[in-house]
Amino acid sequence: MFQIKNEAQRATVYLYGTIGADFWDMDSSNTAKNFAATLDELSPKPLDIRIDSCGGDVYEGFGIASAIQRYEGETTAYVDGIAASAASYIAVMADKVVMNDFAQLMIHDAWTYTSGNAAELLVAAERLEAVDATIAGVIAARSGMDIEDVRAAMDAETWYDATAAVEAGLADEIVETEQRVAACIDPAILARYKHAPKAAIEALSAPKAEEPKDEPAKSHAANSMQENEGSRLLVLGNRVYRTKE
Repeated sequence: MFQIKNEAQRATVYLYGTIGADFWDMDSSNTAKNFAATLDELSPKPLDIRIDSCGGDVYEGFGIASAIQRYEGETTAYVDGIAASAASYIAVMADKVVMNDFAQLMIHDAWTYTSGNAAELLVAAERLEAVDATIAGVIAARSGMDIEDVRAAMDAETWYDATAAVEAGLADEIVETEQRVAACIDPAILARYKHAPKAAIEALSAPKAEEPKDEPAKSHAANSMQENEGSRLLVLGNRVYRTKE
């Protein structure tokens, strides 16, 4: 479920997780119904939409994109980590798109699970083609790319870093990591390295070496999962599940 920060002059919505229902982790669900209702309550304040999503349900994505499109106030989408699949055309629906220099945006053709006879499979394929055409239209309208180029990029499953996204017209601005780090360093210290700012930043921001410990550090997965013979770990995306043999 997305988080909200509603301040006096500006509001922020965190669109982190799955677009639509996430049956593996309901807390990561972001449904169009809830998102649209939230935006109606926040309107017409200027709105920041912070995005970190690998996508999800295409029609839920259309609903969220429509809610952003009809929002009465100014909207800015920030790609904090990733805006992939359904999250990509949600991001570009905002008035302005800002990406961290380490963020990624991905577009691809729609896909689905289906079954049935030949006629039913042909219908499913036609529906996917229609969905692809709709998504390509949104991307082309925002970026200024030719529709044929957008379709080719979707067919190839194209990943854009921040620079490539700006060049393609999918983003408007890049937040440089170096600038963020420099802002956190004492100017008096940084001034000593004015002829080599990158070296200064790297030296001052490098993590300190930790003292050796008696026991090796354990990963989050190791700390949270007990040993259990007769089972194996199943990795799906970024999640780890234990299953019986």
